[in-house]
Amino acid sequence: MSEIYDNAQIFHGGITPSDINQGALGNCYYLAVLSAMAEIPERVEACFHTKERNSAGIYLMSFFINGVVSPVIVDDHVPTIYDRPSFVSTKDGEMWAMLLDKAWAK
Repeated sequence: MSEIYDNAQIFHGGITPSDINQGALGNCYYLAVLSAMAEIPERVEACFHTKERNSAGIYLMSFFINGVVSPVIVDDHVPTIYDRPSFVSTKDGEMWAMLLDKAWAK
C-alpha cells in the first residue's frame, strides 16, 4: 500500500459510505454492501482483528459465512493500473475497503 499512498492507514478520518470508489471490477453489489456497512462504522471495524497498519503487511479479518465466523488473512498488495488501485479504492487512501475486498475475493 505504501507504493500507492504515502501515508496509508486502515482507518483514517472515519468510515463513511462515500469513501468507496469502484474500480475496473464489476462488483458494485459487494461495494453496496460495504457502503451499507459503513453507515455504522463499528460494523466495518468489527471485521478487522488487525486494526493498525503493520510492517509485515499482513491483516486478519473475519466474515460470517453461512452463519459461521470465518477468519481470512490477506496481505496489503493490491493490483494497480497507472499507480492507482485496480479494483476498489477510497477517497482518503484508507486501506479498509481494499483489504475487505481482497479478503472477500479470497
